[in-house]
Amino acid sequence: MRTVVVVVLLGGVFWWFWGRTLEPVRVIRAQLQAINQGQYDQAYNYLSTDAQSRVSMQEFQALAQGNSRIMRTYDSTFLSRKIENNVATIGGSLKGEDGQVSEVQYVLVKSGGQWMIQSFKW
Repeated sequence: MRTVVVVVLLGGVFWWFWGRTLEPVRVIRAQLQAINQGQYDQAYNYLSTDAQSRVSMQEFQALAQGNSRIMRTYDSTFLSRKIENNVATIGGSLKGEDGQVSEVQYVLVKSGGQWMIQSFKW
C-alpha cells in the first residue's frame, strides 16, 4: 500500500510539472507547423510584442528559410522544461526531414493568458 501511495504521489508531481509545460510546447509546435506550411505571417504572430520589435517579419522569414531543420521539421523533442512565474524556458531538439538534428532553445512569456515566444535560438 505504501508503495502505491509513493508511486501515485511521484506520478502526480511529475504530471504537475510536465502538465504545466504542455501549453508553451504547443505554441512552439504550432509555430513550427506554420513555418513548415509556409505561413510565415501566422508563425510570426506567435512571437511576443517585444520579440516582434526586435525582429521584423522579413527577418523572421529569412531566419526560418535559412534553416532546413526549421523549414522541414520532421520531429521535435522538448525534454528541458522550466517555468518560473510567467516565463517558460523550453529546450530540445528538432529533426529535419533530412535526418539532421539541431538543438533549440525557446523562452516564452505568458501575457494576457496566452503564451508567446519571447526569444528563440535555432
